[in-house]
Amino acid sequence: MKKKILLVGCGNIGFRHLEGLLKTNIALDIIIIEQSIKKIIDQKKKIKKIKYINKKIYFYNNYSIKKLKFDLVICATNSYKRYDLLKKLVSKYNFSKIIIEKLAFQNIRMFEKAIQLFKKKKIKCWINCPRREQKIYKLIKKENKNNKKLSIEVVGKRWNLASNSIHFFDLFYFLNEKETHFNENEEKLRIIKSKHQNFLELTGKFNIRYGNFAISLNDQKKSSDIIVKIKTSKMKYSINETKQVIKFYSKNKVFEKKIKILKQSQLSKILIEKIINEEKIILPTIYEAYLSHKLLYSSFKKYFYNKGKVFNCPIT
Repeated sequence: MKKKILLVGCGNIGFRHLEGLLKTNIALDIIIIEQSIKKIIDQKKKIKKIKYINKKIYFYNNYSIKKLKFDLVICATNSYKRYDLLKKLVSKYNFSKIIIEKLAFQNIRMFEKAIQLFKKKKIKCWINCPRREQKIYKLIKKENKNNKKLSIEVVGKRWNLASNSIHFFDLFYFLNEKETHFNENEEKLRIIKSKHQNFLELTGKFNIRYGNFAISLNDQKKSSDIIVKIKTSKMKYSINETKQVIKFYSKNKVFEKKIKILKQSQLSKILIEKIINEEKIILPTIYEAYLSHKLLYSSFKKYFYNKGKVFNCPIT
C-alpha cells in the first residue's frame, strides 16, 4: 500500500525535499501544494529529468483537495504567517507527523501557540535543523559528553547570518543539551535586504558568551567557504563544510580528514524513510527547537522589534 506524503511549498528547499522523496525505496503518492503556477511549471520540467519508480506526483495550486490522511506532511513554505497555515492544514487534513522548515515561526508567541496546537492534536513535529543528522556532528557529540566548555564559531562570506544562525544555535544545544543563559554579547551587525521578497537579513559579527560557553558568527570573511570551529573541554575541531574536510587539534598535533556533508535531498531521503518506518531521527522536535528559536528572537530583537512590542522577525 502506497504511503501518502503532503509537501506544502515547492520552491528551492521544497524541491530538495521532493528529490529526497523520489529517491526513497518506498512507494509514494506525493501531493504537492504550490500556489505559484510558474513554480509548478518549472518543477515539472525538473522532475522529467529525474529517474524514479513507484511514485505518483500530484500538483495543486490551492488547498481544495479532498480531505486525506497523510503519513507525513512537509511544510516548506517561508516563515511568514506559518502558524495560520498550520492551523489550516490541521483543520483540512488528517496527519500525525510533520516536518517544518526553519525559521519555524517569526516570533515566540506563534511558536508557543504551535506547540499547544500540536500537543492538542497529538501531532509529532520536527524542525528542519539538519546538522544534528550529519555524521560528523554526531561523532563530535559522542566524543564530548558532559562538556564543561563549548564554543562554536562560524565564519564565511555572506552566508545569510540572520536566517542561518538558527542552524548553529540548534547545533550548540545539540552538543550542550541544556539551556544556556548568555550574559555577555558583542556585536556589529547591520540590516541588509534579503534575496527573498519582503524579508530582511543581517550581516556583520555577532558574539555571545556565558563563562566557558560561547557562540560566534561572522559573515564578513574573504573566503566563501563555510567553516565551523568547535572547542570543547577535550578537543578542538575545524570543519570546512564547503570543502568537506575536518581538522582535529590535539596536544599540538593536527589531523586532517575528508568527511561527507549530505545535501538536503540526501538527508530528506534518509529522514523520510526513517519516519515512515517508525525509526528514530535526531532532527530537533518542536520542543527541542524552542530553545534555539528563543535565543534567536532575543539575540536579534533590537534589529526587528520596536519599543518592546512583539513584531514579526522578518527572516526566513
